[in-house]
Amino acid sequence: MGERSSDPAILARTGQLTRLSRAFTNARSLDEIFQLAVEQAAQLLGTDRALLMLTDDDGLLRVRAAQGINQAALDRFADPLTESLVSRLLGLLGAQRASGFVGVPLVTRGTVVGLLAAVRLDGTVANPDDEAMLSALADQLSAPLENARLARELERSVLLADNVRLYEAEREARLLAEAALREAQVARDIAVRADTTKTQFLAAMSHELRTPLNAIGGYVDLLAMGLRGPVTPEQAADFRRIKASRDHLLRLINDVLEYARLGPVYETLQLYDVDLDAVLHEAEVMIAPQAQAKRISYSFAPVGRVVLVRADAHLLKQVVLNLLSNAIKFTASGGSVSMIATVEQGVDSSASGRIARVDVRDTGRGIPSEQIDAIFEPFVQLGRTLNHPGEGVGLGLAISRDLARRLGGELRVTSEVGVGSTFTLTLPLVPGSD
Repeated sequence: MGERSSDPAILARTGQLTRLSRAFTNARSLDEIFQLAVEQAAQLLGTDRALLMLTDDDGLLRVRAAQGINQAALDRFADPLTESLVSRLLGLLGAQRASGFVGVPLVTRGTVVGLLAAVRLDGTVANPDDEAMLSALADQLSAPLENARLARELERSVLLADNVRLYEAEREARLLAEAALREAQVARDIAVRADTTKTQFLAAMSHELRTPLNAIGGYVDLLAMGLRGPVTPEQAADFRRIKASRDHLLRLINDVLEYARLGPVYETLQLYDVDLDAVLHEAEVMIAPQAQAKRISYSFAPVGRVVLVRADAHLLKQVVLNLLSNAIKFTASGGSVSMIATVEQGVDSSASGRIARVDVRDTGRGIPSEQIDAIFEPFVQLGRTLNHPGEGVGLGLAISRDLARRLGGELRVTSEVGVGSTFTLTLPLVPGSD
């Protein structure tokens, strides 16, 4: 063996191994190192074929690099490290007998992780120098293999740490969301209880106030009828003023109670496909007697066909009634009120952007431009003077606009002092209903 080590061929191989070590250092990837290894194994040993195999996660040997072997055969090969491995390798390498075969294990940290093998197909028998040379080449692969293992472990550690951080972040976010949800539910429960208490209080108060007011009205009627003695014209006028004030106070109570009652309703709107003309017809039938009693000309122009809007029919009718009642209230005898329903294109130019429009017009006193926005605020009543005392507490329009917006629509007004006002209600149509 000592004599063979001074052989020029052996020395040449040793030089090649040294150069190969430097090539491994300069390689850009592990696959490039593996391919260099099998090419140099075939060249150093003068073999026809060579291959390098590593175990996968299941413990099976997989070919990672090869020289002179069909790729399709390589892809199909997956064997455990057992005694029958050599015979399978001979078949893979295309060798008829084992005499020309030489193979050595790849070892890192005392563990066999793969195999480096080569074969001569011309029948030349492999010698101990071949195995020593291949072992030396395998030893040079230990460092890159160990570095790759460490890199994989580091990557897994980083991934695990990232997953832990992600899990903790998601857990914290979930806990915060659950806490926020609980707080929101508690706040909602408190608000519901407060709203219920408010409604109950207002209902009780309205009952307590209505009872004496109704008694006042009853006694005024008895006095006005002369059941307690003759009534002078001056007394009759006073009785009318008392009754008017009593009626006005009752309307104030009803307005406040209605506003309190409708507040919770807005939170739980039950929306359905509603025929707009049907709702408008119900409203105008209810309002027509008021117009007649005040000698106001009244007209209604429906769409004239079934047009569906997404709404609560009862509350939509309430909005329309509020608009018509205001129009009649602020229009003097001999004036006119009209309601006109149409369908038009909204801001959205698509077919689904079509809207229903309801215009309620009157020839009343009109609203000064600087007061237009104020009329939609709760408890704002315009025109409250000695000659025009006004009625209610100004909640009807506030309720109406709020409801229109909750239905996806809008309520606007245009007005000119001394000419009249037009309140315009718009609502989105149900797609395909027109």
